[in-house]
Amino acid sequence: MRSVAIALLLAFAAACSKEHAARPKVVAKKKPIAPVTAGRADVGDVMPGYSTDYLNGNRFDLAAEKGNVVLLNLWATWCVPCRYEIPELQKLHDRYASRGFKVIGVSIDESGVDSVKQFAEEEKITYPIALDADGHLANVLQTTVLPTSVVIDRNGRIVWRKIGALMPNEIASLDALVQRALGGTNKS
Repeated sequence: MRSVAIALLLAFAAACSKEHAARPKVVAKKKPIAPVTAGRADVGDVMPGYSTDYLNGNRFDLAAEKGNVVLLNLWATWCVPCRYEIPELQKLHDRYASRGFKVIGVSIDESGVDSVKQFAEEEKITYPIALDADGHLANVLQTTVLPTSVVIDRNGRIVWRKIGALMPNEIASLDALVQRALGGTNKS
């Protein structure tokens, strides 16, 4: 039974590799995407520059988030492990948003804004979601695996990086890390 569960988990992880069969692009570009600033994206590094559009059409520029603690989550609607971690990301967002913490989901879906909005409504996602159908954030994070997440401290430095879904046994340590990055214990 355990080997079946492991095989299923590996299959889900493989299914969310960005190296899946190419699908035709159907997203019309309204604005040019800002060029990615060269740099590393490992724990301890300053997060390279990145910007794209939120689903509501407003511009998301990571540089404007300096002073906040940000969890950037690279995901897609078709990625099963991505769906699995959404409730935990939502709980973190709800718990710490009033203290300067933001979860920002960055979807690489090529199906367009409307389908990602519909998915977010169905999943009751209230944290901001940006669309990056060209995968610029995946290039910045140097990953082909979904989901991939990083926590960026108030000074723009990466303090946590996770390739793959957030597992139940990792939630408490991520919560503690967010508290430290915010500068204290949970006051909610």
